[in-house]
Amino acid sequence: MKRILIADDHTIVRTGIAVLIKAELLNVQIDECCDGDGVWKNIQAAQYDLFIMDINMPGTDSVNLLKNIFTHQPQLKVLILSMSSEEVYAKKYLQLGVMGFINKEADTNEIRKAITTVMNNRKYMSPKLLEVITREAIDGTPANALFENLSARELEVMTHLVEGKNVSEIAGILSIHISTVSTHKASILQKLNVSNVIELTRIVKRFDIA
Repeated sequence: MKRILIADDHTIVRTGIAVLIKAELLNVQIDECCDGDGVWKNIQAAQYDLFIMDINMPGTDSVNLLKNIFTHQPQLKVLILSMSSEEVYAKKYLQLGVMGFINKEADTNEIRKAITTVMNNRKYMSPKLLEVITREAIDGTPANALFENLSARELEVMTHLVEGKNVSEIAGILSIHISTVSTHKASILQKLNVSNVIELTRIVKRFDIA
């Protein structure tokens, strides 16, 4: 029997993904959770064939969570299902070790394809991401190059800043020191050549990556 873990803070999303999986696999057990704590408890308690997760769950440090998961279960196949822009976020998370990244706005057939591709131990890249990578190879310049120098952690902090959270709130969500968040914030502003969060929000909205 295949065992799959789905992590998303929206019940409707978890239910929808479970329906897609059960349509493809007859002999499968699906576990669900809504945050990083739930993910870690499940990962410690069972061996999974596939882990599907959102990177923007409340109270969840997705970067460290993935690093801990790969330390505990190095061979675990991970598929990211997120509203975050594939053009900016996908490559960062693929570098962390996930096998696929797909946007929640993708159609049902594409999400099903992503799941089966990763289940078959092959990396999944959406048509949009493949187009971006091809264009980068031809042009020699990364798409959304402005954000290319941000680390996965900085992208995570940037997302929370743009959502209106302050440094203290972000520190609580990511379980890191306030001073660490402040350092990331300063680095983000410097790398993007903006002076404050208002300017940061404008540039992120302009590039439609939030």
